[in-house]
Amino acid sequence: MNNKMESFKDFIQKTVIPFADQFPIQFVKGKKDCQIAYRHFYHSEQGKELIILVNGRGENLLKWSEMAFDCYQQGYDVVVLDHRGQGYSGRLLKDREKGHLDEFSYYVEDLDSVLKTVSKKGKYQYQYLIGHSTGCLISAYYLANYDHHITRAVLSSPFWGVPTKQPIRDQLLINLFMIFGRGARYLLGKGGYTPINIEQNALSRSKKRMQWMNDIYQENPQLALGGPTFRWIHLCWQAIYHLKNILPRIEVPILVLAAGKEKIVNNQNLDNFIKLLSQGEKVVIPDARHEILFEQDSVRDEALKQIFDFLNA
Repeated sequence: MNNKMESFKDFIQKTVIPFADQFPIQFVKGKKDCQIAYRHFYHSEQGKELIILVNGRGENLLKWSEMAFDCYQQGYDVVVLDHRGQGYSGRLLKDREKGHLDEFSYYVEDLDSVLKTVSKKGKYQYQYLIGHSTGCLISAYYLANYDHHITRAVLSSPFWGVPTKQPIRDQLLINLFMIFGRGARYLLGKGGYTPINIEQNALSRSKKRMQWMNDIYQENPQLALGGPTFRWIHLCWQAIYHLKNILPRIEVPILVLAAGKEKIVNNQNLDNFIKLLSQGEKVVIPDARHEILFEQDSVRDEALKQIFDFLNA
């Protein structure tokens, strides 16, 4: 392991983890009594600005501790949650590693419940949202359909397009599995949790951060999540289809960060979607893969500068 890898590991173990451990993991009751885990990072004095981090499918709040730390160092209070079916939140199937979903709208209602709970503890004058991947799809519905106090939002690598070369065939296949009651099965070719190949993956070129992801699951096997089920992709595909009606209803300024080396989500219609926003702009991070906020330091630093400049505008 090289010095950079060792240095980052020291930073995580000696700075980020002790920082995060100051703030307990808490729970709110989501739809259908599903326990939704969240962490609220707050300064000792009453904060005026809050950032909500809305992560993607298969993630967990431990992974987002570094991002929470960076936002906290900028003076923000921060809240990050685990979506239903992943992380510390309640799982939806007997097989805990299946990435399943009961209803897409429950994702959004859970987010609303967490924000309402946190807002009661602190009267924040300004609230901001930073979403990633599937978290951007959830965030779009939240910003469009709920009463909220978000004044600006950043959406990183939004999952607004399904990565398929034959969408008609794949949609037909998914619908058939749903019709025959097989929605809880893994998508074809998917299975239980497997560690990230840090040498070759489409997520990030940062070996040290991808190794940290693997370490999290090795040390906390109860957090492991495998591939998505047919019902998960079916519900998300429906949500993406209706974005054309959702995005025009969002009234706050939106900054979309697009990865220049994206291979996880389909960006083919991203520009058209952004045009539907009343106040939307796109910035491409040229050397980034899908995990823009978990990329190599130089790439990640560029993204963080774009984010904080936008939020402070």
